[in-house]
Amino acid sequence: MRGALDPIRLGGLAAMVGGAMWVAKDGLIMLGILDLGELLIVAELFIAVGLVGLHARLEGRGGRMGSVGGLLACVAVALSVVNAPYSLLFAHDGPRTPFPFNVTYFVGTLAVFVGLVLLGIAASRAEALPSRWKLLSLVVGLSALFPVWVLALVSLELPVVALGLAWILLGYVLWSSAPGTDGPGRGPGPSGGSWCGSRSSSPGRCWRWSPAEPDRYRATWR
Repeated sequence: MRGALDPIRLGGLAAMVGGAMWVAKDGLIMLGILDLGELLIVAELFIAVGLVGLHARLEGRGGRMGSVGGLLACVAVALSVVNAPYSLLFAHDGPRTPFPFNVTYFVGTLAVFVGLVLLGIAASRAEALPSRWKLLSLVVGLSALFPVWVLALVSLELPVVALGLAWILLGYVLWSSAPGTDGPGRGPGPSGGSWCGSRSSSPGRCWRWSPAEPDRYRATWR
């Protein structure tokens, strides 16, 4: 049985928190209420942890793309650990971000979204997420690289709000699809499915259903 420190669930929770920070930051600016400063950089740390959770959800089935995406996720976490404290404590001291933080900001953000695209491709191939959401991580990653920024023609803050909402959704799907979680999409459907019962008398045991075996479930282990 996976414990409370399950990296998949923690990653999903972190992605939801990071996405909520993005929505709060630019949503409040759109409403003319408040500017929360450098909250986007702090949120990126949570989102990078969410990427690590997505990589863990692949459970070794991601292939080369999953490995590279996981590496980029770790790079994003490492850089965000440096960027977040700096942005909170010192970023307001000058109009421009000094070297090397201008580089670490850029590389950290790029690692998040390129890593998400690679992990999204790997997750869709491995069917790591519930079938209705299997392309979600890929769509969010590809949208963040360009298409969503078209919304800036309406409002400069709108693309960040849209991405924040997408991260909240992706985080929820990741958290709810973790083995042992009774979440959406865990049950069997017409094309097959699986679930892992957290209250099972045999921890770690999963049941898989296939159209080829419509009358019984096949027990497997993780």
